[in-house]
Amino acid sequence: MDRFSYRDGELFAEDVSIRALAAEAGTPCFVYSRATLEEHYDRLVEAFSPSDPLGCFSVKSCSNINVLRVLAERGAGMDVVSAGELNRAAAAGVEPSKCVYAGVGKSAFEIRCSVIAGVGLFNCESEQEFENIARIAKEQNKTVRVALRVNPDVDPKTHRYTSTGKKETKVGGDLERARRFFAAYGRDPYARLEGLHLHIGSPVYATEPYREAMGKTATLVGELERDGFAIRSIDLGGGFGADYESGQSPPLTDYAAALVPLAKPLYDTGVRFILAPGRMIAAN
Repeated sequence: MDRFSYRDGELFAEDVSIRALAAEAGTPCFVYSRATLEEHYDRLVEAFSPSDPLGCFSVKSCSNINVLRVLAERGAGMDVVSAGELNRAAAAGVEPSKCVYAGVGKSAFEIRCSVIAGVGLFNCESEQEFENIARIAKEQNKTVRVALRVNPDVDPKTHRYTSTGKKETKVGGDLERARRFFAAYGRDPYARLEGLHLHIGSPVYATEPYREAMGKTATLVGELERDGFAIRSIDLGGGFGADYESGQSPPLTDYAAALVPLAKPLYDTGVRFILAPGRMIAAN
């Protein structure tokens, strides 16, 4: 779970005494275990390795610049929700092309900064947001990649305030709306609509909701391709449970076993999969 443990009643981070750190640094102080962060990220990448995913750490879950640097050294991209987080990712050594700009409420200023920086992917939530991204990309004479957030109408069986996969929740568009969205915007020359974004909730302590969401998404990809739209990336979001209590969260291999077989026909044809873990790497 992590590299913090008690030895004869004294707390250690890896092999370092917390008492000794507190004496040196003063209190309060925040102590992170590099080995824990590395192991959690490596387990994620290994579990999903058949699909060769890009793991984009969710900066909002822990924005400490040194934590970001540790994950950048492991090859992580970053999932950001502001221009400030994009700058922080860059300061940690992450190329903007390995960053996904997600989240609602992107200002025109932040979109413009991200277009100029060369952000790898915009996750789009609405028609109005797409029009804004396309307008700004045209003004800058740049081409950007966009993924539409879809709502697969799946119950993630988590807290109702962090459940975002049901049709009645306020984020993402339903699957039928997605087809209309692509029909209206799928051929824009500056904002290339070529991806799908899922985030069904957090934390999700079961694998079946992911399986159901992936199955519906694969069907949607086929429908869009028949309509003439090629999907090149699928962002599965995050939401994997952090193991706050031993055995509370399924192993990452269980999540992967639910998703990878359904994703195989897609990544075999060149679709790039993106994961956006946050709490499962840093929370505990």
